[in-house]
Amino acid sequence: MALWAGLAGGAVAASLMEPAGVPDRFIGASNAPSTLIVYTSPTCVHCIRFEQELLPQIKSRYVDSGRLRIAMRPILNSALDATILLLADARGSEHRDAMLAHLRARRARLMAAKDMQLALFQVAAEAGVDPADFTRAMQDQARLQALQRLTRQAYEEFGIRGTPTLFLDGAKLEFDGSISSLARILDHAYRSKSPRQ
Repeated sequence: MALWAGLAGGAVAASLMEPAGVPDRFIGASNAPSTLIVYTSPTCVHCIRFEQELLPQIKSRYVDSGRLRIAMRPILNSALDATILLLADARGSEHRDAMLAHLRARRARLMAAKDMQLALFQVAAEAGVDPADFTRAMQDQARLQALQRLTRQAYEEFGIRGTPTLFLDGAKLEFDGSISSLARILDHAYRSKSPRQ
């Protein structure tokens, strides 16, 4: 099985480093030799598993040692994805990750709600979001359009068919979902960039 599914053409690989709409927030050193881009969506169960089980191991093995930096790119697979990502900013960007975790943990409750708007309001209030901030976040058309541009670019330019989708240094990764499979790819990439002794 191929470990990499290379992108067609250097221009596409270069444009991968220019996300549309939403700028990257990197985890790791800016001078890390490799860059991992992860397209994810907040209601995707496979994304949640990746972020809870694999991402901490990737950080400890590769990011903390300076070998890798990671950009998590949020894209929309449903209206609920859009709503969650808008609400994640309700308390400001400094609380985004905590808000996103809070909302994701209540995904099943939100999906089962008969009154989605009320459920969202209640869940947000539990995290300390006041009514004014809730309304502001939900009506943030600029943020929504930015997320939509990032999503269109992912699907139309980079051929993404689902989430999570990973790119390492411009190449789309194929792995079996295990940390051992992904580690083999990352280790190989690091060795190929290390100067020969």
